[in-house]
Amino acid sequence: MSSLFKEIDSQASPLGEISLRRRRIPAFGDRDIYEVKLGEEFLMSSMFVDAEEALSTLGLAQVQGENLRVVVGGLALGYTAVAALKEERIAELLVVDALETFISWHQKELVPLGKILNADKRNRYVLGSFFDLATDPSTGFDPSSAGKKFDAILLDIDHSPAEFLNPSNAGFYTTANLSH
Repeated sequence: MSSLFKEIDSQASPLGEISLRRRRIPAFGDRDIYEVKLGEEFLMSSMFVDAEEALSTLGLAQVQGENLRVVVGGLALGYTAVAALKEERIAELLVVDALETFISWHQKELVPLGKILNADKRNRYVLGSFFDLATDPSTGFDPSSAGKKFDAILLDIDHSPAEFLNPSNAGFYTTANLSH
């Protein structure tokens, strides 16, 4: 049995100190709970993943066709991306994140879903600002194929379109930018 609390990693980022923690709450039994914090604010917990999974499930249910190309904006613990990969119609999944820390945690498999994402050949990590890539038509999301079109974009970065992780993200949520 693992200890009740362990800080797995902590790194400085442009947004502040980001930490990955694992804890056990005896009332929940033999289950590891992973948490991501930015300073003292909780960004993500593996206790509450229904919204991330629903984002993928409901978003992809609206898309017709096969061999889908999909972008997930935001990685964190990987629940949105893993839920998307359960959809067999996906041929390519790009997971875009501005923080190398999150990508590194998955590549090193410090988080449980890293192993799943790394093993799926349809998945690729892209280090970059989702918002910058989304609003610059000359580059787009795929650094190896500028201007590539995608069938779906699943955005899981901010808490909501009105509560931003970073105030600079606010400009993306305008009618003009969302209609591109």
